Amino acid sequence: METYVISEDNAGNECVVVYVDNVWNRTVRMLSDIDQLPSSVRYQLLTINQEARNDEFWEIKEVTQASINGTYYILCYLQDTPKLKNLVHTLVIDSKGTVAKACTYRLNNAEYVGTIPGDMEWITAHYKGSEVLGFVNDNGDDNYLIMHDGVLKSVYFKTSHKGTTWKETCYPLPKGTTVPSNVLESLHADYPDFTYTEISIVENPNGIVYLFTDGNRPDRLGHYVEAN
Repeated sequence: METYVISEDNAGNECVVVYVDNVWNRTVRMLSDIDQLPSSVRYQLLTINQEARNDEFWEIKEVTQASINGTYYILCYLQDTPKLKNLVHTLVIDSKGTVAKACTYRLNNAEYVGTIPGDMEWITAHYKGSEVLGFVNDNGDDNYLIMHDGVLKSVYFKTSHKGTTWKETCYPLPKGTTVPSNVLESLHADYPDFTYTEISIVENPNGIVYLFTDGNRPDRLGHYVEAN
């Protein structure tokens, strides 16, 4: 059973405190402007988007979770580009200024989603020594943002009335790691004229898939190639 307590801090910011079975679970504080962000988070935001002070913000949220060490911030704002008006940007940044997630759509409300103990146990078992930087719900999937062996990884769990099931883990190709020759041969055979600038690894219950993306294209065209 979840209990929601809504209050205001000394600055007039609304806070939502959530208790699960009468035990504190999470707190979400709605900040009124980016100047209320910690300097490390604000610096990272303004580095990514120098015009942030002029943008319309839908969300500036500070989140703490019972099962996550530290605080993280969810920032959602509108920005014009040369080709698009009012493009949605969402950033998840931890208190040290690490960008844990970036996407061009709005995430589900942080007030209504909390970490699942079983998911945390799965992550601890499969990514030993990892640190959870943040947690969001992305289009219905629970998304844990972790740092594992110096690599930022995005771990997704599918949710249903029966519980949660690991869906996949995505992360950029770690430095010093080479792509198997059979994967590259398959890519060149199927897409001989394709040029890529980024390589990501996707782990799922069926194995490993490599994602090759052309980051120079506005649509970020990409192709998946199975490792098997």
